[in-house]
Amino acid sequence: MAKLLSQAVVEEWVSLVKGKFNVRDIWQEIGIETAEGKHHLRTILGRLEEKGIISSNGGGGAYRKLDLAAPIIDWQSANPENVVDLKFPFGEHEYCKIYPRSIIIVAGSKNAGKTAYLYNFINLNYQQWQIDLYNSETSPEQMHERFGPLEIPSPAPFNTYERYDNFADVIHPDHISVIDYLDLNSEVYLIGSEIDAIFRKLRGGIAVIGLQKPPATVTTYKGVQKIYERDLAYGGGFTAKRSVLYISMSAGKLKLVYVKTPKKARVNPNNLTFTFAMHEDGIHFVNIQKSYGEDT
Repeated sequence: MAKLLSQAVVEEWVSLVKGKFNVRDIWQEIGIETAEGKHHLRTILGRLEEKGIISSNGGGGAYRKLDLAAPIIDWQSANPENVVDLKFPFGEHEYCKIYPRSIIIVAGSKNAGKTAYLYNFINLNYQQWQIDLYNSETSPEQMHERFGPLEIPSPAPFNTYERYDNFADVIHPDHISVIDYLDLNSEVYLIGSEIDAIFRKLRGGIAVIGLQKPPATVTTYKGVQKIYERDLAYGGGFTAKRSVLYISMSAGKLKLVYVKTPKKARVNPNNLTFTFAMHEDGIHFVNIQKSYGEDT
C-alpha cells in the first residue's frame, strides 16, 4: 500500500476537504490498512504542513486545511453614501446608517412585540427591496391573522420560508433576510457562531434577526419591588458582536442598545428609548414616545 500512496493522491484528497479532518478519514476513503501505509501517510502530511497546506489541530491525528483566502478590500473606491435606505417601525432610520452586508438584531422578551416589529419592518420595505422572511415560530394561520391588519397585497410581494437553523445555508447574499426567530434552544452559546455564519454569507444584503431575551429579574428591597430587564438576548455579548444596530424590546419599551454608525455626528442614539402601546389588532404600535435614560 505504501508504494501506491503518493503525495499527489493525498494532496488531491485534501483539496476536496473543507475545514477539519482526521487521518482516519484518509485511511477509510483511500483505503490505507497497513502500518507501513499509515506511517507513510504521516510523512506525507508532515510535508503538507511544511508547504503550508494543512496544520495539525490538537493532536490525535486531527488536522485543519488552511484557508488562505484574504481578498483585497478596495476601500478607497467605496462610496460612503451607499447607504441601504431601509425604513424602521420606530423611525430608527433617522438615527443610524445601514450599509450593505449588515446584521441587525431585534432582541425581545416573550410577547414584547418582536414578531409585530419584524412584520412592520417588512411592510415598510417590501416595495423597495427583495425581502425573504424565514419563520420558525408561527403557523400559516397565525401568520395570516398577524399580517391581516397590514393589508399586504395578494400574492405577497415577499418570500416566506419555514426554517429553524443553519440559516447561512439558505439566505440569499443580496436580499433582505428577516429571521423570526433564531433559536438554538439550550445551546445559546452557539448563537454568536450562527450569526457570524450569516454575516459571512452576506454580500450586499442585510439580515434582520429576531432573538429571544431572558425574562426580567424581579427583586424586592425594603418592600420596594424592582424589575431589571436585560438588554441582550440569550447568548449575551456574542449576539451583539456582528450587529450594526441592536434593538432591545420589552413590555411597552424599545431601546437602541447599540448603533454602530449614527446618522448625525452630534447626535448619539445609543440608549435612545421609545415607549409604546400595542393596538388592539396586535400588530400596530401606537402612542410612541422617545427619550433618553433608564427611567423611561
